[in-house]
Amino acid sequence: MSRPRLAVVGAGVVGLAHAWAGARLGYDVTVFERDAVAAGASVRNFGLGLLLGQPQGDLYELARHSRSLWLELLPAMGCWYKAQGSLVVARNAVEWAVLEAFQAELGQQYGTRLLNAAALSAHDALGLGALQSGSEIAFESRQVIPALAGWLAQMHGVRFHYGTQINAVELPVLQTSQGRHHADRVIVCTGHDFQTLYPAHFSALDLARCGLQMLRVVNPGITLGPALMTGLSTLHYGAFTQSAALAEPLARLHEQLACEQPELLEHGIHLIIQQVGLDGDLIIGDSHHYGADITPFSSAAVDTLLLDLAESLLGRRLQVQARWQGVYAKGPRPYEIMQPEPGVQLVTITAGVGMSIALALAERVLSP
Repeated sequence: MSRPRLAVVGAGVVGLAHAWAGARLGYDVTVFERDAVAAGASVRNFGLGLLLGQPQGDLYELARHSRSLWLELLPAMGCWYKAQGSLVVARNAVEWAVLEAFQAELGQQYGTRLLNAAALSAHDALGLGALQSGSEIAFESRQVIPALAGWLAQMHGVRFHYGTQINAVELPVLQTSQGRHHADRVIVCTGHDFQTLYPAHFSALDLARCGLQMLRVVNPGITLGPALMTGLSTLHYGAFTQSAALAEPLARLHEQLACEQPELLEHGIHLIIQQVGLDGDLIIGDSHHYGADITPFSSAAVDTLLLDLAESLLGRRLQVQARWQGVYAKGPRPYEIMQPEPGVQLVTITAGVGMSIALALAERVLSP
């Protein structure tokens, strides 16, 4: 008997996750990508599988299972990765109070512990102390995404049609820029493109786009195991904002920033430093600006803010190697799954956590 045909629209991490899940379930999988290579949010991020940032419940469980799937997948592909967790570094007493409150309230659930300033010296980070998590994994996104596509083709027989735009879905026919294709089931994973396919369904979701600025700097002669964040991240991630016990210390932190560094709030900046690859370059980011459309023009002032924060945390000068802007979908919920017609599902991650939850989410979508 012939296998059921699954068409996946989009070759970013969400699309590839569905291609892998579909192949393991016995589908005959074809992936369609309108660009010559995947060039969207999936290759413009930190390469960080983040558990500590996810609130308890659904998102945390998706991130936890995705982590186990990445640890199965990355060695199989032969890609560089590390599983050395993260440090949220307190730059001052107000940030330290937030971390203390988190550890007291949620440390057992997240498996975290507090480190004092002396313990930080081994990680080349300057601060009063840090919240340590052992759960985070890291890889180089711009290497892993094309490698995953190649591995799926070689090991699972997944077919890829790059440079192919899907113009309409009329099952069992897909009308594309390269002619007609056929499928029994379609998963649409087009990221922040809300207009091309099923625009009426996306328009009902109150979605926006988030633009962010990122830097890659030359290894300044350090070795970082964990990903580094600061207390700024506690204002951004649901793991910290989910608890009423943290409301007061978070409010004090917000008030301090509003008085002393309002530009960080204005540009939605919270620092992450991730060391990637064999060369040890550092990826630094990021900022957050929201709107229906995102300007392609990066702000030199925002890059300077990010670089200054990183240099202050690491205690050394940094040399920028590359700058870029990322764009991802943003909505009131962390992801959306819709079925506009029989046999078709739209899957969009709308919280910037695609690398953290996509593999597990795809299994859920395609599960019988």
